[in-house]
Amino acid sequence: MAAKGKDLSQQLVELISSLQEQGILTDYFDDIKDLQDEINPRFVDEIFTIFLRVAEDYRAELTRNLSEPDVNYPEVNKLAIRFKSSSTSNACGLVALACQELVDASEAKNKEGCLVALDNVNREYLVAKENLNRIVGMEREIYDMKLCQKQPE
Repeated sequence: MAAKGKDLSQQLVELISSLQEQGILTDYFDDIKDLQDEINPRFVDEIFTIFLRVAEDYRAELTRNLSEPDVNYPEVNKLAIRFKSSSTSNACGLVALACQELVDASEAKNKEGCLVALDNVNREYLVAKENLNRIVGMEREIYDMKLCQKQPE
């Protein structure tokens, strides 16, 4: 079991490195990961689970606002800035960049530009979501293996 855990830990390191090289995750992910310790061994899991839930709310609100005939650009701008901030603080680099495009389009009051930018936000978010879920799943599996190793036989 120890070998399997080591293999999984190495796979996780390689996945994170690859995602950072692609810009999907920023190096800030390492800082988030460093906050995980024995006292809070599921920190990464908890942080990204919350982020994904909040991000879904932002996406739904942005979609709703941009489907209105008269777009409330200040509201779209506020949501895009919040989504960008949340993405940045959760190391989701390409999502944050896509959100900046939406911020720019909303400041220009360009509905078509906002819709194109929102499509890009959604595309980048879905890639990030898939990979964050992979990371969380691997983290959970590693945590469960460590628990099993600590259990007396």
